Amino acid sequence: MNFWLSFTKLNKGADGACGDNAARLKIAIVRWIMSSQLTPEPALEPWHKTGHGFYHDATAQLICPVDYDWSNPRENICNYHPDYLVTADCWPFFLYRDECYDPENPVKGLFKNMFLMKAFKHIFTSPSSTNFESIPDDTDNNPRVLAAEPPLKHQKGPSDRHSHSHVASLIGMKSVAPCTIAYTVVQLQFSLSSCTSWHVINKDFNYEAFYNNILTFFEECHTEWDKAEIVELLLWWNQYVSAFIKFHISSPTY
Repeated sequence: MNFWLSFTKLNKGADGACGDNAARLKIAIVRWIMSSQLTPEPALEPWHKTGHGFYHDATAQLICPVDYDWSNPRENICNYHPDYLVTADCWPFFLYRDECYDPENPVKGLFKNMFLMKAFKHIFTSPSSTNFESIPDDTDNNPRVLAAEPPLKHQKGPSDRHSHSHVASLIGMKSVAPCTIAYTVVQLQFSLSSCTSWHVINKDFNYEAFYNNILTFFEECHTEWDKAEIVELLLWWNQYVSAFIKFHISSPTY
């Protein structure tokens, strides 16, 4: 009985954390979009998701599957045309660096998008760490260049200090793992959508299947070349965010 009670409490805690991440990220992503381009028309509302997703060009271009050209099948996607279904089996543009997909090389820039990196740091380190937008070049293998410089803390007096742990330290995160990338992708997909409440399956899109597909990409490598690509990708992630993770684990919040 005690086991099931504890298990239920853990599940409620996890659901609460997911809900908090979703609530904060939906506001943050609007700010990032608004600051990265000319002000969208109509302007995106950060507090309400109505009119987001495939009902607004700024968000639709990000969650549109790479198999489609948003400028072409926009009405068909919104009308759920059977030839333009949006499912968990297709990668959205926001997974790719600069939202650029190369059909000749489908893994080029995959999981290296600026919004994805910002979302990861927003969830696992702190919202302030997302103010640093530089992303390392794929051809640069110098870890000192790849690791972004962490933000400087504003020093306050002893009476102003209070203790607060970031998610990375709470879960003992020492490096970036596929499951944390997958979790971030799912949160970002939901934040960009027009869905106002969480459902594992939303129309044709299955978030659980989407999460599992991402894990499969990272964990089921059938060739040595595939394994090398995944190792390089995870190294890229760890070199980029390691400075923020180590900084926020070792430093108190003031």
